[in-house]
Amino acid sequence: MRVARTIDGLPHENTLALRKLKLFFQCFAGKHGTDAARGIANVDYTVKVDGDVVDQGKTAADGSVELLVPAGRRVELLLLGTTYDLKIENELKPYTTPIGHQQRLSGLGYDAGTHNGAVSELFDRATLEFQGDEDLDPNGDVTPGTQNKLLSVYGW
Repeated sequence: MRVARTIDGLPHENTLALRKLKLFFQCFAGKHGTDAARGIANVDYTVKVDGDVVDQGKTAADGSVELLVPAGRRVELLLLGTTYDLKIENELKPYTTPIGHQQRLSGLGYDAGTHNGAVSELFDRATLEFQGDEDLDPNGDVTPGTQNKLLSVYGW
């Protein structure tokens, strides 16, 4: 989303680039169960950009928080006594690549570690947990079946 404001007829070069984020805070990872069972609802949150408070509110019934985040700025979300540094990934890698697999697992709430494609204990554990939650053979291997299931659960 791009936003610019000026007086009618006045030329300007100001553009503010914003990214819309929707974050979910849940009792367990994945999309199984109902919003009421899964979501951490009605919890106060605060958003800071470069240290300044820019938004406050409560999580929705499904545990979600919707934010407009300015590109290239330091953004923090304070919720449940924890400060989350938000980093915008500019590109979602293909689901058939290790980095794409890590990005999607993280997006679903599994801690897959750093999105660098390297095999790690966190990446293996996240894959195993996802496979177990989705009734796949929990072998930790990123098989075509696991990739396809990740694609169908994640959405793209």
